[in-house]
Amino acid sequence: MKVIIAGLGDVGTQLAKDLSAKRRFELILIDRDEERCEDLSQEYDALVLQGDGTEPELLESGGAREADALIATTGSDALNMMISTLGKKFAIPNVVAKLTKTSLRTTALELGVDHVISPKLSAAAEVLSLLQGYNVLDFSLLVQGGVKMIEISPEPLTGNTLKKIDLPQGILITAILRKGKAIIPQGETKLKAADILILLAENEKKKNQVKSLFGELKIGPRAQAIKES
Repeated sequence: MKVIIAGLGDVGTQLAKDLSAKRRFELILIDRDEERCEDLSQEYDALVLQGDGTEPELLESGGAREADALIATTGSDALNMMISTLGKKFAIPNVVAKLTKTSLRTTALELGVDHVISPKLSAAAEVLSLLQGYNVLDFSLLVQGGVKMIEISPEPLTGNTLKKIDLPQGILITAILRKGKAIIPQGETKLKAADILILLAENEKKKNQVKSLFGELKIGPRAQAIKES
């Protein structure tokens, strides 16, 4: 599996370290910092390119047209959005963007980005769990044992407090994205229509129960379809 990582800060470097330990991955690493690129080229068995991931020529030289996944993890939300958009133009099937502002999640998904990760939601671990869905990883901090992560709108349960929701065993609401912030849910937390719920379901059967409970709904004001890992 060919994976491009654009942006080698803390998240990108950790992800490169994790994936490089697996022989099944062909890594292409991109960063502006020449010294960092030089160091990483010595440390990992990967093609390391020094430059701007927003440049189509650089992505193409890194094999974007044959890539299976592109993960934009620079320190800039704007750059990650641009890189992700380019990735979709290259028809890369799995494009992931790291966004610090959770309010940008819906916009990114509407632009065609397949998944959005956030440092507030433990980004490096979340990427690994997303890649698990591509049937290429047998490990993840979030998906050990086949756990599924789901993003979904709270309707038709808007207005209810969490303690009033009869969640089946094996399903956990881990976070609520609200007005650009990630909050840890409590029993008294009341669901709002614009919320995005992040849930974990321990297996495929439990994931289907989540859909049954919340319905086949849409995310965001412009009806972004449900995204799942």
